[in-house]
Amino acid sequence: MNGGKGSPKISIVMPAFNEEAAIGLVIDGFRRELERKGISFEIVVVDNNSVDRTTEIALSEGATVIKEPKQGYGYACMRGLTEAKGEIVILTEGDDTFDPRDIWKLMVYLEERDVDLVLGTRTTLELVEDGAKMGRFLHWGNLFLAKLIQLQFWRRCRITDVGCTFRGIKRGALIRVVNKFQEGGSCFSPEMIILCLKTGLRPVEIPIRYRKRKGQSKITADWKKSTMVGLEMLKLILTQRFRKE
Repeated sequence: MNGGKGSPKISIVMPAFNEEAAIGLVIDGFRRELERKGISFEIVVVDNNSVDRTTEIALSEGATVIKEPKQGYGYACMRGLTEAKGEIVILTEGDDTFDPRDIWKLMVYLEERDVDLVLGTRTTLELVEDGAKMGRFLHWGNLFLAKLIQLQFWRRCRITDVGCTFRGIKRGALIRVVNKFQEGGSCFSPEMIILCLKTGLRPVEIPIRYRKRKGQSKITADWKKSTMVGLEMLKLILTQRFRKE
């Protein structure tokens, strides 16, 4: 999907693995927001080996679908970020956990000269919908890991959520960092934050709405899986602390 002639101003990138329950609704929501503002855009869905109707539905909604054979959230994100053509690239989810209207919160700062990257945060509990996957364990775990990153880059960032996958980055900034990404699994989100900071990019974090997902969770399905992901993220953060670029 390209909502305008020539190169799009905004690319919406959605990694997707078996998201038939929500992908059509999400694409439609972002399309309506962008068309309402008359902004040129593209919506890119990265199908990460789905076995349901994810691709079929995405295509029927007019999205561009790219297949990523390497299984893993990070691989799907890297492929989408590489393929995106917009001046601004928005990374989001295909499960309806994020509100398309919040794209304008990101855009307010992405149109500023002194900001390269805008990160969403789900730790503002007033904006977390009942039923959303953000209980105490996940809330405090994300906050703890985020503060570990912040300690490494004191005075260069304020971070409260390592796992929020609704974020935006300018094309010039993305070009500087995209080839440095290596994490193909669920730790891609904190890796992206750390490598952007190491590259000297200037981030801002903003509260966004967080809703109950449609379909089955792949990463935080239960507390045991959440704990394992958290430990993997902790290892990544501590390892990156001493890794030279």
